[in-house]
Order: sequence, then structure tokens, then C-alpha cells
Amino acid sequence: MNKEGSESDAEHVQKEQQSQQQEQVSSTNSTFEPLTKSCDIEGESNFTKGCKFSPDGLCILTATDADNTFRLYNNPMVTYQNWSTALSAKAGDSIRSYDWYPYMNSSQPDSCAFVAASRDQPIHLYDAYNGSIRATYSPYNALDEMESPNVVQFTPDGSRIFAGGFRTDRTIHKFDVSRPGRDSDILRLGKTRRSNDGQKGILSALAFPSTTSVFSKVFAVATYSPGSIFVYDDRLPNDNPGGTIMHGIGVMGHGKNFTKKRRFVDISKENNTISAQDDFDDMFAAAKVKWYQSRVRTGVTQLAWANPNGGNMNDYLLYSASRNSDAIIAFDLRMLTGMEHPIRGVGSFPRNGQSNQRLEFDFNSEGTRIYVAENENTIKIYDTTSYSLVDTISGFDTITNGVSFGSYCDKSFLAVSTGCRQFNISEDEDNREINASSSCGGLYLHELKKDKN
Repeated sequence: MNKEGSESDAEHVQKEQQSQQQEQVSSTNSTFEPLTKSCDIEGESNFTKGCKFSPDGLCILTATDADNTFRLYNNPMVTYQNWSTALSAKAGDSIRSYDWYPYMNSSQPDSCAFVAASRDQPIHLYDAYNGSIRATYSPYNALDEMESPNVVQFTPDGSRIFAGGFRTDRTIHKFDVSRPGRDSDILRLGKTRRSNDGQKGILSALAFPSTTSVFSKVFAVATYSPGSIFVYDDRLPNDNPGGTIMHGIGVMGHGKNFTKKRRFVDISKENNTISAQDDFDDMFAAAKVKWYQSRVRTGVTQLAWANPNGGNMNDYLLYSASRNSDAIIAFDLRMLTGMEHPIRGVGSFPRNGQSNQRLEFDFNSEGTRIYVAENENTIKIYDTTSYSLVDTISGFDTITNGVSFGSYCDKSFLAVSTGCRQFNISEDEDNREINASSSCGGLYLHELKKDKN
């Protein structure tokens, strides 16, 4: 392939993105009715850091940055004026990650709990009824030092807690929920922190498919720079006290040779395989492969399977969001080939994501809609089968950083968290005044009125 051909492929990718952006502008049909907004989040730079609907759909969990506080809001179901925190719990330091117990049910107090990780703190299991700490799980490194992870998450069956993203080791600690303390199974993503083998970078995201998925025995791991996504088998034995070295399959990242000039990607629809070669028959241009890779290289911030409630609808698609990336990427896990030749993305959902802040996305219960937070004070809603924009929610006072879908009885809701860190800057280098926004953000709740998909 010559240079002109490469430039043509790149221009084709750019035109596709511009066309999608034009489609976004033309979408004005809102199907959401705003119900309420939090009224009690105050303080400079005290913005919300994402949000998560409880599995039963009756409450929303969020965390605020400046005061390091978890806040639990009840779902009012209807328009409500003074929406304030029903329960709060103070964390020891900056909150990094939190996750609901998968089988949480408000009618069963024992199931009402969430796990969380904070800087320089062990992992805590919080009671969602009174805010107390039920249990503590402490990951220790090779130097017998307790380290706090970047990410904590329950497995779909709720029996284990996965923790990763440590500063000294490329490891994942697996804790048995019923056994608090420091005992854990250790999975190593490489022999040592600096060795060239395995998945590189600090772990930034985890994802588990549903228990009914055909991929239920695997899990996905993503890292910050160099950004990468790998898939691992959860059935490997953990018989090594020093940690079992994991050998995963690369979904994206660490595959620089895959996008060299004069290299094409061959898609075989019959065998679901992908390979790189220099033939010109049935080829997928390397320029587009490189475009997908560049959306991961900045550091992945979120991973998710499309179908939260199980079933066979597109449960082979894995979605990722990255820092400073202008799109959510979908990957087809039926085309796994290994670390040297990672698969290409099969689709993208454009957004304004030019921010180092974590900007989240979520799906409806059927996995047919994806709700995308972005840097333009809006939420974009896409159809996951056609990759087309179907709606936009606007009217937020600042950047949207988190979104969570929830349902109760025959109603569907969308919680949206907003805000970003504010800096006290009064003048720039030319002594010109800078007007910074005074809004710290908050939590919003919308009801899905028309389209229940």
C-alpha cells in the first residue's frame, strides 16, 4: 500500500467521524423528563465522582471529592424539590472506586452493602443502611506493606472482591467476601513490575460478563499508559503463594507491529479470525486499526460488557472509555488473536471526551442503548446495534462525569453526576481576569418516558 492510499484511509475515517458529529447536532427529540437535582452538595470543588444505581433501583450511590464522602440518595420516583442525602459515610481519604453488592435488595438489610477503595486505606465493605464499616480487606505487597488499589469490584455472583491498580506490583488481589483480613489469592500480570512480559501499566478498570454469558468464565483488565485491554481466564488455579502469573489475550494495546505501513487487516467472517498480511483481497485498512488503537493508548478508564442482565444479545462485545478520547469503542471478543496482533474495534460512539477526568457510560437493562457522559454538559444516547445517535439530554450546569441506568417496576431512570475540579485562578500570565465557574456540580435524576429500550 502506498502513502497516498494510507492518507486516503485516514481521511475516510475522519469523514465518518464528521458525519456522526453532524448526526448528533440534528438530534433534538428528548425522551427524558427531569425529576430532581441534589440540593445539599456544597463546597469548593466538591464535585460528584460518578454514580451507581443500586441493583434494586431504589437508591443511587455517589461520592463527593472535596469532603471524601459517600452519599446515598433514595429514588423519589416522581418530581421532587428538596432531594438530599439519605445516608452519608466518611472515607479516610480521596475516594478512588466503589461498587454495589450485586444482589442488593432494600427489603433485605443484610444485602445492602457496597465496597470501596480510598487512597492509603484498606478496602472497606460499607453498610448501606447505617454507613458503618462491616468488613475490611487489606492487600499486602511483596514488602509486606498494605497498599490501596485504584479499582475494586464484586464478581457477578457477589462471592469475591477483585482489587487492582497498585503502585508497586502488577497484581490483582482476589478476596473472599466471607473472609475479611489480608488473605487473598494473587494474580500477577507479569513476573515483576519492570519485566517486559505480560500486561503493562497500572490497572485502571475491570469488567465481568454476566453469570449467564458465554464469556462468564473470563474477565477483562485495562490499564493506564500504556493503555491496554487484556482478557483472562478466571478458572486458573491459585496454588502459588507468591501469586499466579496470568497469561492473557490482548484485545488492544502493546501491538505496535500491527499498524506498520503497508500492513492490512484480514477479516475472515467464516472463521471469526483476524490476521495481518500484505494481500489486497478482503482487507481492512491499517489506518483505521491505528485509529482504534489511538483511542486506547491514552489510558483506559472504564470497561463494560453490553448486556448487564445476561442473555445472548451481543454479550461478545466489550466496550471501553479512555482519557482524552473522542469515542467509546466496542470490541468483538470473537476475534481474539493475541498480544502481538490485537483485534480492531468494531464500532465507536463519538463524544467530547477531552479530559483527564473519568467520563463514564452505562447501558439500559437490555443492552440496546448506551448512555455516554461527555465534556459538553450533555448525555448522548446511542443505539448499540446501529451505532446511531437517538437522543441527547442537555441542561446540565457543568461537565457530566457519570451516568447510571436504573429501573423499578415498570419505570426506567437515569442518574447523572456532574462537576469537575475547580482551580483558584484569578489572573493569567497577561494579568487578564479569568472567570471560573462557581458550580461544583451535583446529582440529577431523569425518568425515561417514551422509549423503554
